[in-house]
Amino acid sequence: MLQSVPVWGKLAGVAAAVYCIAVFGAVYRHNQAILQNATYAEITGGGFIYNYRIADIRAGITVGLVKPLPLGTRLVASFESPQGGTIEIEQAVSHAKRNYSFETPSLTGVEAERTYLAVLHVIDPATGQQIERHEKGLKSGVAPKAMPTKSLTIGPGYHINPQIRPEPKG
Repeated sequence: MLQSVPVWGKLAGVAAAVYCIAVFGAVYRHNQAILQNATYAEITGGGFIYNYRIADIRAGITVGLVKPLPLGTRLVASFESPQGGTIEIEQAVSHAKRNYSFETPSLTGVEAERTYLAVLHVIDPATGQQIERHEKGLKSGVAPKAMPTKSLTIGPGYHINPQIRPEPKG
């Protein structure tokens, strides 16, 4: 079978193979250079979470891993609290996950149009030292007075809260 393929066909096949190897090698080196300079993690989103049904306000961020971290690395999110101080939430890195979400417990006193700081710390498992730090400002466009003072619904079926149900007329 190879006897029937002309020499120029064999040379063209070898040239195509060499070209493909060169292109793939260049792309691989380029990607490695980008990964070498990349951060380990980044804050991919965040904001305030309003649940009017249960009269609840929370703050949260989402974090995406850009490149692999050693097992045992911790991600610590610090949120500026409207009451003063900070709220810290910690998660350990798992090889099975590339995205993490951090959500505060219920907040009170959130002011509209004020920026609250959320900070992500990436902590080395061996030394306990901070490897990276990322910041994001979270701003609420909704005034807390728009939030009901009591839960509008109760239970898993979202039944109307009897404490706020209007009395039947007549």
